[in-house]
Amino acid sequence: MSTDILEQDVLTEYDYVPDIEIELDEASTEFVAELCTKLVAFTEEFCAVEFFPYQVPIAYRFIESVVVGDGEELTLIATRQSGKSEVLSNVIASMMVILPKLAKVYPLWLSKFSKGFWCGVFAPTEDQADTVFSRIVSRLTSDHAMSFLLDPEIDDKATSGGARGKGKIVTLKNAGSLCRMQTCNPKAKIESKTYHFAVVDEAQGADEFVIAKSIKPMLAFNNGTIVLTGTATRTKSYFYKMIQYNKRREANKVRGQRTPHFEYDWRVAAKYNSNYGKFISKEKVRIGEDSDEFQMSYCNKWILEKGMFVTEERLERLYDVSMPMVPEWWRTPIVIGIDVARTTDSTVATAVWVDWDHPDGLGFFEHRILNWLEIHDTDWEAQYFKIVDFVRNYDVLRVGIDAQGVGGAVAERLALLLPDMEVLALSSDAKAQNERWVHLTELIQRNQLIVPGHSKARRTRRWKKFNQQMLDLERINRGPYLLAEAPDERGAFDDYPDSLALACTLTVHDIMPTVTVAENPFFN
Repeated sequence: MSTDILEQDVLTEYDYVPDIEIELDEASTEFVAELCTKLVAFTEEFCAVEFFPYQVPIAYRFIESVVVGDGEELTLIATRQSGKSEVLSNVIASMMVILPKLAKVYPLWLSKFSKGFWCGVFAPTEDQADTVFSRIVSRLTSDHAMSFLLDPEIDDKATSGGARGKGKIVTLKNAGSLCRMQTCNPKAKIESKTYHFAVVDEAQGADEFVIAKSIKPMLAFNNGTIVLTGTATRTKSYFYKMIQYNKRREANKVRGQRTPHFEYDWRVAAKYNSNYGKFISKEKVRIGEDSDEFQMSYCNKWILEKGMFVTEERLERLYDVSMPMVPEWWRTPIVIGIDVARTTDSTVATAVWVDWDHPDGLGFFEHRILNWLEIHDTDWEAQYFKIVDFVRNYDVLRVGIDAQGVGGAVAERLALLLPDMEVLALSSDAKAQNERWVHLTELIQRNQLIVPGHSKARRTRRWKKFNQQMLDLERINRGPYLLAEAPDERGAFDDYPDSLALACTLTVHDIMPTVTVAENPFFN
């Protein structure tokens, strides 16, 4: 008997079975991702806006941090008038409405918002804080928002008020949500409040002591999130330090770690807003693309005071985009510098190729970084042999080791393990360090230092750490000596720059000496 008719009946029957929506486990990562995506969509619908493509991941990350409760300190620096405050105000307004309603539905993540979503908006001055706060009020009191709030499932009403002693407030009557506007002026007394979410707008002008002493403790009870937004300026600030800290975390990011820093310049904004692009084109002519004002306002470039060892722009010119990292080299002898680890640092070795045959007019050789070796959390016995394995991949003329601390003992041990090479223990007193950093500065100024800049090199963790540590490095003038050190901040190290300076100083004595001309009585 043929089964074709039966098979056709079965297929026809199953065609009418409705799609079954799979219910995700509330504790799963997929559930959190779907919830945050829907909250972004609700934000656009509630505020009657459509985010630009570059704003969507920012809004998603802010919402994700609030939902998960990761207690993050997020940073956002962007070109002027590109929608930083718009994203924040829309997210805050929508979360004030929806999170208390979802707290009963998804208690695992949102039970902390059962009595409302509490947010604080801060800025150096009250007028600056009012930029974000006034937009939040307008979103919650607009006719479009009222149609949502009057829905029986929401049933709420927004009331905005004047000062209640400590700043302006907008609240949702039934949900219990509130948003308070306050200043972070050093003279302001702003303690005693509790929030789930805090925003410091124009953070480049905010006082570091007030943020650390007064604002951040307000988030402690709820493990809340704080967001710093602003633009670049001429001086370092808490905002600048947190950007660098988050960039360092990004460089060392492990799988699954969420993005802590967002940054986009005028090119990104102009791509999605033709009017913005037209205005920027005129500004380039009016004030100049290379002017400090343009670079700070639209390119996110910090025009810092004299104090950084190398600027981001100057460092970028050192990278050769056609040069990958070189794991082996035997054609000509090279030099290697080793900075030995201390308590929390890493042992870093830098292999540097030297163009011995073509010095410039003043006798300086071209130096090219070939590769790096980083050893962390490894006992000394294992470190010795890792270093030897790395060194044996090259034809090495000299190895220079920082003799400070245990460096002297390391140099002696490596001299025994590498008898065919010249292993030097280099002093770390102020005079010796001055010679190193001055020589490295001269190489950079004469364009005689080249760093791998190929896309494959840039994707490695070693390259990212080198780049970040060079940008963090600060000049220290100690009497007549020029020194360079990492800033006294969390996660800031100078292992890679120290290793590079040690390698480059090994070629100082090979520089062509200055010719001295004197009168000779035998030749007139």
